[in-house]
Amino acid sequence: MRSLRTIVVAGVLSSLALAATACGPGNDDKSTTTTTTAPTAATAAPTSVGTGTAAPAGKALTQDQLVKALLTPKDLDADDKRSTTGPAAGAKHKRTADKPACQPLLDLVDTADAATPPPASALGFYQGSNGREYTAIQLSQFAAGQAAKAMASAESALGSCSAFNATSPGQPTVKISFSKATYQAVGDATLAFNEKVSADNCDNAPCESLGYVAVRTGDVVTVIGDSALADPGQPEQATVKKQLDKLRAAAK
Repeated sequence: MRSLRTIVVAGVLSSLALAATACGPGNDDKSTTTTTTAPTAATAAPTSVGTGTAAPAGKALTQDQLVKALLTPKDLDADDKRSTTGPAAGAKHKRTADKPACQPLLDLVDTADAATPPPASALGFYQGSNGREYTAIQLSQFAAGQAAKAMASAESALGSCSAFNATSPGQPTVKISFSKATYQAVGDATLAFNEKVSADNCDNAPCESLGYVAVRTGDVVTVIGDSALADPGQPEQATVKKQLDKLRAAAK
C-alpha cells in the first residue's frame, strides 16, 4: 500500500483518504450546517443544484450500481492515474472518537467503517480536481430509514464536536475539529460541515482541512468532500448536481 497524499505529513489522513488507499494504485490488496428539507435562513433556496435530482425513494441500489454511479476522474478533470473508484473498503482504517457522541460524524464520512455499515457503499478518490489536493465522493445505500437516522445523528453531534481525538489502526492519534457550514438545500436533506485534522507532527497547524456536503436522497447518502491544507470551502454546486444526476440515472 502506498499513500495517495504527498504534502500532508505521512499517516495523518482523513477517513476517506485512508479508505481510498486500501484499493488505490500501488496497493497489493486485491480486494460532510443544518439538515434541511426546505430553505431556511441559514440555508439559501436551491439554485441550479435543485431538488429534482434525487434518486427515486424505495429502490435499493446494489454495490455495482453505486460504483457505476460514481463520477469518473474525467468528470472532475482529475488525474486518472492517481484517482480510484470502487467499492468502499471498510474495516481497515476505522477512526474511533474518544468522545462517543462524535462517532456519528466519523461514521457519516466513512460509512463502510460504521458500527453497522450500510449494505452497499462505493468510494471515489480524485486527485487534482478543481485545483484541490483531492476530492472524495462516497455513495451509500442504507436500509430503509437508516440514512435519515445517520444524517440526524451527525447533525446532532456537530454542536459538541469542535475538539476531540481519534485513533485508527496503524495510524497516529489525531485531533479532530468539526464545525457547521451552510449550503444550498438539495435532495431530501442536506448537511454541510468542515473538518480539520491535526497532530503533534504538524507543528500545531492543521494537517488537513476538508469541506463536506452530505445529501440524502431516499435511503442513499452522497458525501462529497474537498481537501486542502488550508480551508477548501464546500464542494462546488456543479459537482454536487453532476453526481446526483448520475446517481438518479443509475436507479432507473
